[in-house]
Amino acid sequence: MKYLKYLGFYTLLLILMIFICSFLNLLGLNSTITNLFLFIYNLILFLIFGFKNGSKSKEKGYLAGLKIALLFLIILLLTNIFISHNIFHITTIIYYVILLLTGTFGGMLGISKANPQS
Repeated sequence: MKYLKYLGFYTLLLILMIFICSFLNLLGLNSTITNLFLFIYNLILFLIFGFKNGSKSKEKGYLAGLKIALLFLIILLLTNIFISHNIFHITTIIYYVILLLTGTFGGMLGISKANPQS
């Protein structure tokens, strides 16, 4: 159930960011800058949600972060399939791997913050 809440928050925040980036593109901002902004925004979201999920985990924070990152990646993959129909470029695969690693790292940070070693 908690994953559905995370998924809902992520989807809403992603839709909001897509609208903001689209608006910035309409105002004449370079699409490279908006794509970089969207990438950094996704990195921060994966890190935050991985951290939150890892801090609620009892052990193996990397798995908790990886689970939430995989859930979010499924949403991104489905969105890309419906929008661009071509998702298997090397750049998108690297993008997804970076997001997975960021979510996993967030889970590891969360578990270490929740259970400090004495």
